[in-house]
This record gives sequence, structure tokens and C-alpha cells, in this order.
Amino acid sequence: MKKLSRKQWIIVALVVIVGGAVLRSATNSNVPPIPKDKTTLVQNEAPVATIGFDKPLDLGGGVSVTVSSPTRFTPTQFMTNYDQKAKTGNYFTVTIVNGGKAPLDFSTVSLEADSGANVCFDLLGDQDINGAPTDALKVGATASYKYGVGCQAAAGDPLNLIVRIGGANVAVQGKLA
Repeated sequence: MKKLSRKQWIIVALVVIVGGAVLRSATNSNVPPIPKDKTTLVQNEAPVATIGFDKPLDLGGGVSVTVSSPTRFTPTQFMTNYDQKAKTGNYFTVTIVNGGKAPLDFSTVSLEADSGANVCFDLLGDQDINGAPTDALKVGATASYKYGVGCQAAAGDPLNLIVRIGGANVAVQGKLA
């Protein structure tokens, strides 16, 4: 086998570099531009309504949601974010009724919590507090599930939730148990 000369190695390196640049340019041609303000990664829409705990809300299209009053609980070591050492752990039951014309995909359902200036985070994975189901909610069906949050706040401090279902945001306001 013949060894490559220095000139041949330089030519090989140039071909690889130019070829890689051309390939990268071709594969990135349909990527949307990066926003100028990189701090906003998610577009926050205003809630369609603000409700209290245990108050059902019709979102239109036959879909309604109810969030039960929070209940205090002690997180276990098997739960997500257990290492964050929440001052207060609360769970609540989210009930969604699908009276619409199509199944509701739970990948479009999410929840965000805060307690004023205090941080809150998910506590899921044990004590039957598992978050939203993964299977779609059939037309005419109802799904209820427990959702847990841990907050660096005390009982009686505010608990503010944003529940996103499809394109609708619902604000739920109350107090930590």
C-alpha cells in the first residue's frame, strides 16, 4: 500500500471540509431562523379563564376541566424532583371530560405551577400521583388523574396553576394546603 504525500493529505482534508459544509448547508436550509430574543422559548398565551379549585370550566367544543382543591402530602424518595426538598407538597385531581367530536391527545395537556415568587416543581411517580395518562381520551369519556407539586413555600401561600389543554390555557388560583 502506497503512503499519501503531504499534498495529497491536504487535498483530502479540503474535500472533507468543503463536503461537510455543503452537506450541512443543504440539511439546514429548511430550519426556521433563531429568534432574536433567545430567552422566550415558549409563547405564553393569556388564559381563556381564571377559576378557583373545584370549579368546573367548559372550554368549548365539549371539553371541560375541573381541578380539585390541593391536599398536602409527604413526597417519597421515589418521586421526581424529590431531591429538591419541597417545603410543601400538594396534590390535586385533574378531571377532563371530552364531550367533543374527536379524541383528546394528552400530549397537548400540560400543567405549570408557581407560588408567587416561590418556585414549584412536579412531584410524580409514586403514591398514585402519576400525572396525565398517555392514551388519548375517547369521545364521551372522562379522565381523572392526580398531579403533585412541591413548592418552596408554606401552607397558606398562593398556589397558581396554568393548565394547558390543546390551545386553551386555564388559570387556577388558590392556596397551598
